[in-house]
Amino acid sequence: MKTFKNEKGYALLMVLMLILLFTVLGMGLMATNMNSAKQFSTKENQVQARHQAEMGVLHYGVVLEDKVKRSSATAISCTDIDALLGTTKKLSKDDYFIEPANGSASCKEVDSGKLLEVTIKSTGTVQGETQKKVEATFYIDNLGSSLDGVAENTNIINPPLTEPENAQKRDSYIVTKHSGEALSTINNSLVINKSLSTGRGASTVFKAKKHLFIKGVNGISLDTNNHACIGVGGNFTALNKIDWGGQSSIELLVRQDAYFPTSIDNWKSDKTIIFIFGNLYLPENYTYKTHNNNLAVKGDMQVYIQGKVFQNSRSNVFKEVIAHPFYKMDQTSMDRANSLSCAVPKMEEENIKTPNWIVQDDINISYQ
Repeated sequence: MKTFKNEKGYALLMVLMLILLFTVLGMGLMATNMNSAKQFSTKENQVQARHQAEMGVLHYGVVLEDKVKRSSATAISCTDIDALLGTTKKLSKDDYFIEPANGSASCKEVDSGKLLEVTIKSTGTVQGETQKKVEATFYIDNLGSSLDGVAENTNIINPPLTEPENAQKRDSYIVTKHSGEALSTINNSLVINKSLSTGRGASTVFKAKKHLFIKGVNGISLDTNNHACIGVGGNFTALNKIDWGGQSSIELLVRQDAYFPTSIDNWKSDKTIIFIFGNLYLPENYTYKTHNNNLAVKGDMQVYIQGKVFQNSRSNVFKEVIAHPFYKMDQTSMDRANSLSCAVPKMEEENIKTPNWIVQDDINISYQ
């Protein structure tokens, strides 16, 4: 048998085989790199979509927090919460949209309405194709009702210089006579533009069950004659002059705070007696004169105060007055006040129960 030993062309064959091998390896490596790049791009889009979905959750959280804050004085129901997503039940932005988790309602009441559980689904999108969903549950808690009203604290400086709300208004007021005794009772707060006049030849009993605010635009706020007993269940305010009448026997009872004007005339120690169960507020320059036109001192004025005395300053700030010519109310003077014919009970404050709603910080988030 004849054997061929000619090896010419063998190197060329080896080169061709190596070229083929490296070509196959290069194409495989290229395919792997292209696939990795595609996977990286897909993963990046997924991360971006999830980030957009999380932005949707944050957006809804801000909207919900604002709704709760604006509704702090009223009850909040699931109907109010569901309305945040509008009639379409979807809140949309460029790269995300928010909708109820179950497709129809986002809120349900827990523990007889004391806790609202709000679950939404936020979908983030990238390039209109890649989507990621995040489901989040918020909790709105009612911490209980707080009670709004006038605090029983005489340290609070709040001079009654503003007209009371929902008050009855009169230009002037003269108490009418009834069976030999002038008697008048006002059930609501009363604002008088000019003056309140009492007496006029008969004993007078005047009762204002709430606030009494007298402007005195004609130069005098209160003009009393003969015997008069005036009872106020709330605040008493006289912005202009008070004249006790000199020879008149005057009794004034104020269940809350009182503001006296700059000028009060005709004090008489055995004729005029005042009981104030709250604070007394005085103007910057007040001059109270006796029936003999002398400046009144402590012995000339029977003014009993349960609270404190505050006086206005040049900077328009009321400051407490320690040394003043008034008496501290004791049990004896309190009993005397409560026995007056014009004694009225302290007005009932219109307390408003305000639901104290808050959005809890804890949010349950699940990624889909």
